[in-house]
Amino acid sequence: MIWNEKLDEKPTKEFGEAVVERRNVGGKIISMGLGEPDLETPSYIVDAMFEAIKEGYTKYSAAQGLLELRERIAKDLSARVEVNYSANEVVVLPGIKAAIYFSLCSILEPEDEVIYCTPCYVSYPTQILLAEPKAKLVPFDLSEGNFEFDLEAFKNKITDKTKVLLMANPNNPTGNIYTKDVIEKIIEICKEKNIYIISDEVYDKLVFSNKELVTFSQYESIKEQLVVVNGYSKSHAMTGWRLGYAVANKELARKMSVLNFNVNTNTTTFIQKAACSIYDHGFDHLVAYNKKLKERMEYFHEQVNQVNGLSGVLPDAGFFYFVNIKETDMTSNEFCAKLVLKTGVAATPGIAFGDNWDDYIRFSLAVPFEVVESAAGLLVDFTEQLKIGDSK
Repeated sequence: MIWNEKLDEKPTKEFGEAVVERRNVGGKIISMGLGEPDLETPSYIVDAMFEAIKEGYTKYSAAQGLLELRERIAKDLSARVEVNYSANEVVVLPGIKAAIYFSLCSILEPEDEVIYCTPCYVSYPTQILLAEPKAKLVPFDLSEGNFEFDLEAFKNKITDKTKVLLMANPNNPTGNIYTKDVIEKIIEICKEKNIYIISDEVYDKLVFSNKELVTFSQYESIKEQLVVVNGYSKSHAMTGWRLGYAVANKELARKMSVLNFNVNTNTTTFIQKAACSIYDHGFDHLVAYNKKLKERMEYFHEQVNQVNGLSGVLPDAGFFYFVNIKETDMTSNEFCAKLVLKTGVAATPGIAFGDNWDDYIRFSLAVPFEVVESAAGLLVDFTEQLKIGDSK
């Protein structure tokens, strides 16, 4: 393959070196960077996995995924969005990254352009380049301040070579959910311009605001140009299990299955079988967890917005709080490096989520409330010591 130098870029190098420096002197690290739920994997899934091993689900399985799991995914999605999806439109893959990557591989050709919303998950640009090294990356910034999707700005990014719109709903790192009107307008534009939509919906079960989550899969009109990727890593604390899926038209699903066969042979059989148990139990365990996330977000939001030099927007979903540090006159790397060296609080520099987001840093609140309290206090003290004018 053509190795693009962007694959080797380390936008958070300065911050990473600061973390190492703090550890080298024995300093405590309060990790607020990882997108991993502070939940245990539900015991019924673990039990189902061991039972699957005992029952012999340790052999090869279909590259597209176990039929039983694909049927359950299709049935669950169809019931939620009232659009019919079949098992033939589902591909089970080793993680959501694999689902996005294989989707891009199945769609892109040389010189195609991919518009991707920023701030975005850190792997999106590199996955595009890995899937098609000659593709053109076209970052599209959400509106600063409220993280809304600017439809006119989006239309201005489109050319006759635009092939894909890649975005997350809910967004990572902002936690923003797009309105029904925006979703419908995006569909209208993409239909007219024959653009595929790849929608990463991994945080769709972690919604704690009153805002309605509207997904592209609710609309029959875009179905043939839509790939929805999702999984269980966030909703069921299965980050290390490496299990995700894509829902797409039958031809794209076939292509992704061919890719999976030639790269992985199949997704781990007994893990797929264990995941079938999810659909016998539902998502009741998330009621209490989403309540905890809401409490953490509201507390952190209040603390951040009382300090001169910091500001933020209350998220709708997910684990993350995106803090604006523009008034500190620091880059995100500089701020995060100094913060971790002085306090031990490790946040993620905003530059990791897009070139134009260096005025932000991301905190993961997938930690107990007492850790949120401690980190918020240290962040407030650190920022106040910078003496950025008068307090709010």
